[in-house]
Amino acid sequence: MIVDRRTRIIEAATQSFSLYGYKGSTMDQIARLAHVGKGTIYRFFPTKEELLEAIMNRFIQDILEVAQSSVQTERTFTENLHRTLHNVLEFRSKHEMMVILSHEMREMGTEIVMSEMSKVEDALQHFVKEQVELAIDSGELQSCDAELTAFLFIKTYAALVVEWPKRAKAIHQDQIPHLLEFYLLNGAAQKGIARIG
Repeated sequence: MIVDRRTRIIEAATQSFSLYGYKGSTMDQIARLAHVGKGTIYRFFPTKEELLEAIMNRFIQDILEVAQSSVQTERTFTENLHRTLHNVLEFRSKHEMMVILSHEMREMGTEIVMSEMSKVEDALQHFVKEQVELAIDSGELQSCDAELTAFLFIKTYAALVVEWPKRAKAIHQDQIPHLLEFYLLNGAAQKGIARIG
């Protein structure tokens, strides 16, 4: 019964945040959607911030499940990276609450939303970093800063999928692993020619 009410509150808050954003949602609205009194919400979640945090923790678990299920041992690191980032971005883009909160973060700069969204990014970064470390251990990648490498892979992938189509023709999904290999793993320069500085 208690677990059921807590779950109903989380589901109602998710629905409210999906419709009105974090700032536009009130505890009264959430209570009506959950069919509980406002006092019941405060027993489980003393503040709206704690309610958002609980929802985002659940979302992070969902994202990590999507990421983990995308990795297959018989595939190369690049193939697994592509599948992971593709599936995570697709999952996130179809999640109504995340779309609304991303918009609110960009347009209003709501501090708690920015903080919680960064936790999602951190969780994905940590997952990809672990995959990079495994690839280093297996000899598929050479020794490198795993955290920086994960960051570069994620940002490059997002840029190819989200930013590039705003400037030119979208890149077909099948091409992305090859582009990651060309620019980030093998390098675009002719061997022995490129010099920095």
